Amino acid sequence: MDWKKFFTVLTLAVALALIFNLIFGKFFAPPPTAPVGPAHKPQSGFLVTNSHHHQPVKSHIITIGGDQPSSPCMLKMKLSNHTAGIESIKLNVKNYRETSESVKPLVLLHHLDHNPLAFAISRLVINGQNYFLRDLNWDILPVPAKERGLEAKFAFTLNSPATGKKMLRVVREYKIKPGSYNVTIRQNLQNLGSAPLDVQLVQYGPTNLPLHDRQVDQRVFQCAGYNTKGRYVTTSGYPEIYQPSLLGANTSPHTLGSFHGVNRLLWIASSNRFFTAIMRPLPWGKVHYDLMDDGRKLPQVQAWGKAILRRVGPEAAAADPRGASAVIIHTRTLQLAPHAVTGLPLTVYFGPKKRSILAGSAHAPAGSSAAEFNLYQYINIIQFDQGSPCAFLTFSWLALAIMKLLTWIYMVVRNYGLAIMVLVIAVRICLHPLTRMSQVSMARSQRKMAVLAPEMQLLKEKYGKDRTKLNQEMMALYAKHGVNPAGTVLGCLPMVLQMPIWIALYSGLAVDIDLRQASFIPGWINDLANPDSIAVFHTPFHIPILGYMYHGQSFMALNLLPILLGIVFFFQMRFQMRLAPKPTDPQQKQAQAISQYMILILPIVLYNAPSGLNLYICASTLGGLLDMWLVRRHIKKLEAAGKMPAR
Repeated sequence: MDWKKFFTVLTLAVALALIFNLIFGKFFAPPPTAPVGPAHKPQSGFLVTNSHHHQPVKSHIITIGGDQPSSPCMLKMKLSNHTAGIESIKLNVKNYRETSESVKPLVLLHHLDHNPLAFAISRLVINGQNYFLRDLNWDILPVPAKERGLEAKFAFTLNSPATGKKMLRVVREYKIKPGSYNVTIRQNLQNLGSAPLDVQLVQYGPTNLPLHDRQVDQRVFQCAGYNTKGRYVTTSGYPEIYQPSLLGANTSPHTLGSFHGVNRLLWIASSNRFFTAIMRPLPWGKVHYDLMDDGRKLPQVQAWGKAILRRVGPEAAAADPRGASAVIIHTRTLQLAPHAVTGLPLTVYFGPKKRSILAGSAHAPAGSSAAEFNLYQYINIIQFDQGSPCAFLTFSWLALAIMKLLTWIYMVVRNYGLAIMVLVIAVRICLHPLTRMSQVSMARSQRKMAVLAPEMQLLKEKYGKDRTKLNQEMMALYAKHGVNPAGTVLGCLPMVLQMPIWIALYSGLAVDIDLRQASFIPGWINDLANPDSIAVFHTPFHIPILGYMYHGQSFMALNLLPILLGIVFFFQMRFQMRLAPKPTDPQQKQAQAISQYMILILPIVLYNAPSGLNLYICASTLGGLLDMWLVRRHIKKLEAAGKMPAR
């Protein structure tokens, strides 16, 4: 083996991998928005505290729901009467844990110190005057006995700064639906005075979810809306903003849209790789509907106005890898007659990006979660075309089909690792006839071309300066002896056909929660959706492709499967070299060496890919070696029968 040439080609492969990383590495993390000034302008107004409406109220945390297996609830919420926001949300540990080795429930949302609470009310605008509520402790109201542990109520009364009389009362209620990931947030505004009020409410929506994965930050804010012209729900044309793009210094706010008017917003979601918080305003009072293209009715929401997304907290203007972002929604200016009440309800889904839940059903009973999820197309939260750096080369429907097929196989074998093996066998069996045909065609063409090598050399010497004439004579020579020049590349056809499957599987494993923490070999491959890291090292600088950044620090893991994949590729290359005829000139020899060694670039590119994908490719490559052995036996039979040119 020419080791000098091997290391030359390996260096070239690393260089190409670096270029690949530079081009596609930004796929998950769009570049930060250019500095445009402060995140938001300060506004004047009253800072409302407890001293403005009655005696001081202490800060308390109220817990509803549950995160233990014995609880009928799918989540546990900690709510603070300080701004009446969400302190934290944990999912039930029987369904989702922090890691495959942990017994702690997964934290879906967690309040960071000195940052606003998710879904807290920021301010009220009454008759053009701002009333800021960021330091207000709300009253805690009692709930019915049958709702204890599932419901929490808060309220405060705002007095007029001019007269001291009661002006406005706000009541807010959080309620968990047992057996689901749905939370209803009801909030009522009541005019307590004798004069009409023009009121606008500004509150926070979902904040960015925690970063659960070290290798890549896929946290994103997504929107869906009603296409007025086409009369359907879609995410196309609506903002999709990745959290990394918000972490630079002085990033500008993003306008998400409006909940009323033409092409209005329907819901806004904050998601990470496997989980999401989907906020959707609900109608109140007399409801008007839009007619969908499929005949279903979509309720209109008139009270809510615009929505924006921006960095929040005291460090919002500084670059911060752990910075917080939040959706901020405004109501329209609401006219409240004396003693009138208006409602501003919301529904929020805090849970997994699980296909079987989010797809819902168009045939489910009206008003059920399944019917509403289907109507509002929550399934669009799962974006297979964003699942890997090469996902744009495949199709979402293919990724979805492969993941459904894996799920069906899993229902039989009860192990996703084994399901991947069964998928490999199925694909290899389907491709074996094509593999045999292409390998036989390639071998036949190579051997015929080897016989024609002396005549081809004479043509090169005779017409070397006239490329057009040389190509014409060579094509005539090929036609005379029945040689198909394209036959030499047909051997790559099975691999080319498998590439979309690999990319679709990569995309599926990257976003499909069914593969999260799915174990194959305990102690080694504990999570098929992540690399099979057996050790992690902190590095003083970032190593492209092989390393990764986590909260501004550089790390590199020792992943065993990509190394085994490289070894399998090496033996596949050696086996192919034994089967291929020897090159007849130095150029062919060099081209063959480069094409054989270039395959080693793939284990480098896939070093931090999900272990399920590397397991599939490794098993498929081993299956390919078996394929080549069977094809070699077939070629020998053809040689013995005189149907194949001898070497």
